[in-house]
Amino acid sequence: MIAVGGMAPGSRLLPASIPFRFLAAALLFHLVGWTALAAAAPVLAGASGGLGLEVAGLHLMTLGVLTAAAMGAGFQLLPVAIQADLPAVWPCRLASWLLLPGVAALAWGMATGDLPLLGIGGSAVALALAVFAVVVGMALRRADCSRPQIRPVVRHLWAALACVAALAALGLTLLGDFAHGYLDDHRTVAAIHLAVACYGFLGLLAAGFVQVLVPMFALVGPPPESRVNLVLGLAVAGLLLAGAGSFAAAAVVGLGAACLHVHGMAGLMRRRTRRDLGSSFLLIRLSWVLLPASLVLGLLLALDLLPAWGPALFALTLVGGWLLSLVLGMLQRILPFLAAIHAARAGRRIPKVSELGAGPILYVQAALHGAALAGVGAGIVLNLEGAIRAGALAGAAGAGAFIIYAIDLYLRIGDLPPARAAAPIARTSSGKAGP
Repeated sequence: MIAVGGMAPGSRLLPASIPFRFLAAALLFHLVGWTALAAAAPVLAGASGGLGLEVAGLHLMTLGVLTAAAMGAGFQLLPVAIQADLPAVWPCRLASWLLLPGVAALAWGMATGDLPLLGIGGSAVALALAVFAVVVGMALRRADCSRPQIRPVVRHLWAALACVAALAALGLTLLGDFAHGYLDDHRTVAAIHLAVACYGFLGLLAAGFVQVLVPMFALVGPPPESRVNLVLGLAVAGLLLAGAGSFAAAAVVGLGAACLHVHGMAGLMRRRTRRDLGSSFLLIRLSWVLLPASLVLGLLLALDLLPAWGPALFALTLVGGWLLSLVLGMLQRILPFLAAIHAARAGRRIPKVSELGAGPILYVQAALHGAALAGVGAGIVLNLEGAIRAGALAGAAGAGAFIIYAIDLYLRIGDLPPARAAAPIARTSSGKAGP
């Protein structure tokens, strides 16, 4: 029986179409995002933060991949993590109808400089974030915070939701500035927006679910609540400093939080019961290395100690290195888990993990992701257009491999027999029934 936190297959499950539409879109945007970055290779190293393919590619990753995956997995896993049901199902559908076409419109508007399309896409994405925040907030109010394993998750998610309003407001302000030019310092506002989006909303959301998912997948007890609270407090303090424009101080405080978080996760890995964690934890461990690395680069940027390629390398390390590696690693585990429990609810036999895995292709995907980060990073630093393009195309190939895995998983689930199907009875040579 597959169960998480007391959840049996079929309980607290959304209709399968809701989480999987978000996750399928995330895989598709992953492919399109790397392709856009490959096309932007000539300008990526010196990107100035204006409109263009490189900005479209960044938002395809942050909104199309990371946010879509967070919503899809979050809507389904949240009731499990906090043992409280969502208030309703229809807002989850509404969020998908707003977010997914909104990301496509926003990215196309950024790539082409189409200002009306920017406004339409940005407004749709902001509304989707608002719907997500309301749904998650209502569920959090029902959470039983007397249980110690639930309290850290709830605190992280409340902090993440607190960033949503600032994220949406800053994003819409930046989009409006492209049309009307009312900001005196567009770059500073963009830097705050990036920090609130990645370290705030996405980072805190991921850190909250990590408190449940890493112990579940690695078969280990949760981290001490006091340590988790300390990390969260430092992270929030760093975000407040970033919001005030004190980027150097924010990077120092955030680096302290990141190092404590990574140290705690490393401790869990040493105590785990499950030894073979597959390719998923190669990506997750990579993300734990690149989280503090991104903050070191952020500190150097704040102190003006990096050359012109510094902002592009920082964005790559933050978005592609930390967040994307973490989300891809988690999706390698979440996709078969969700597929299995939805198959169980549909009356099919609960599959073994070996029946759902496609180990080689997932190792290929992880290797291509690492090659993409290395190639694009080296190309940015050395100003080599060919290396940037080759790295981004490796990322696109890895995205394609993940899509192939997801299709194969879907076909495997479809081939499972009904749960109550009787095994065929063999006959012995004497004609009697045998086992």
